[in-house]
Amino acid sequence: MNPMPRAPEGVLELRSRELVAWVIPFGARLMQLWWLGAPEGPRPLTLGFASPEAYRSDTMALGAVCGRYANRIADAVLERDGQRWKLDVNHALGHCLHGGRAGFGVRDWELARHDEAAACLRLRSPDGDQGFPGTCDAEVEYAVKDFALEWTASARTSAACPVNLVQHSYWNLDAAAGLGGHRLQVGASSYLPVDARELPGDPLPVQGTWRDWRESAPIPAQRVPELDSAMLLDTPATSLREVARLQAGGLGLRLLTDQPLLHLYAGAGLAPTQARLGVEHRPGAGLCLETEAWPNGPALGRAVWYDAQRPYLHRMRLEFERI
Repeated sequence: MNPMPRAPEGVLELRSRELVAWVIPFGARLMQLWWLGAPEGPRPLTLGFASPEAYRSDTMALGAVCGRYANRIADAVLERDGQRWKLDVNHALGHCLHGGRAGFGVRDWELARHDEAAACLRLRSPDGDQGFPGTCDAEVEYAVKDFALEWTASARTSAACPVNLVQHSYWNLDAAAGLGGHRLQVGASSYLPVDARELPGDPLPVQGTWRDWRESAPIPAQRVPELDSAMLLDTPATSLREVARLQAGGLGLRLLTDQPLLHLYAGAGLAPTQARLGVEHRPGAGLCLETEAWPNGPALGRAVWYDAQRPYLHRMRLEFERI
């Protein structure tokens, strides 16, 4: 059996009976989640790098917390109540992606507290950071409990500002070279198509398409290049509820969240760069399960603005089981 690797220097280790999580302050990232009870010994369940320093040159947001507003904001512009804010442009088609070039996923977060089972990280984003209005104080907590990983993100803003913090790990449950052995189920009857500018359109039904995962089904390998879209979840986003399942290699994952959408991304842009932790970084090597608010939500008039009287909260829970 493979031994449990020792956590590199600077890594926060969280441990439960079944899981070990490695967290780093840079980008508030989940560096790795290990399944201790795998038949071959501790199994890495996400894509990552062997060294914490390697993440500083990462362009694929591996394990990162993306924000202030994850996903795209059209033309990198916010407009509200007659005011207009120009955001940082870091997308090839002129949008603001994942909060800009210096978004939350490439910032050094402050460690607020850490014990055997949990770690809490904080970040202050000043007024005007990447063009966003108001000071934003964000907090993220990772916690392992028995056979589950809990992730909670919260934020308070001094002025009205859209917020959408997303956990961006790439999951691979069987430690194989791709997602071929995985089966996915998502409680979504519709998805958001994207146009030529990679902006979401009106929801379309999944019925009759390859995106229909209302029943457990494989992820078609030939669809990896285009699997980068948000699923509109059927159940109301009023509380923590189960929205998806992923299975492979004798392990099942139940995903619970309080958000309205689940963005699926099969890593079409992945490529080997530095020494890896987990499987090799190739297209289709891992699946992002990004619980989120609406992509381009500010332009679509969605309720994604927060202020001093309305704090932001986002909860996600990953429950694992042997199958």
